[in-house]
Amino acid sequence: MLSSKAKAAADKVKSFDEEDVESISDMIRHEVEHATHVLSERAKEAEAKLRGFADHASDDVKRYSGQAKHKIEENPIPSTLIALGVGFVLGALLIRGDRR
Repeated sequence: MLSSKAKAAADKVKSFDEEDVESISDMIRHEVEHATHVLSERAKEAEAKLRGFADHASDDVKRYSGQAKHKIEENPIPSTLIALGVGFVLGALLIRGDRR
């Protein structure tokens, strides 16, 4: 039930000698090794980029949290009032959302 192309390919494979099979095997091995190397290098590049992004984000969080802490310490009463206001608005929104 093979197609004519499949039969032709099967006949051609039957005519391969040991040297042909070895040559094809070497080509396949080379291509797999090359693909593995390329994938490995790209994975290393991606990992380095992700580490850079994570380090940058971590530095930003430290800097901004330090700035926020400094502003809160400089202005404790306005900071407290703002926090209470934000909490009140969020609470009102959550309660309102539950009613729907």
